[in-house]
Amino acid sequence: MIFSFTFAVSANVKDAQKIRTTTINTYGMHCSGCEETVETEIKKLEGIKSVKADHVNKTVIIKYDDKKVTLEQVKTAITSAGYRLSE
Repeated sequence: MIFSFTFAVSANVKDAQKIRTTTINTYGMHCSGCEETVETEIKKLEGIKSVKADHVNKTVIIKYDDKKVTLEQVKTAITSAGYRLSE
């Protein structure tokens, strides 16, 4: 007995999700409350997969879908929350 299976996969490569991880140097965070403020503002953006602010290391690490959100939008969210970015 011979079995034959056929799978059809329809995917448009241009529409494929592109997850990126980026670290942004962020200044002005002094405590865990500051971290929470930054994380909350960034999480409001569509396409954010995860975000971790660290006031000790002065960084914000984000994972995001670059088809849905730009790095500039993330940076704007940080500065709108009252924090500075590295030059």
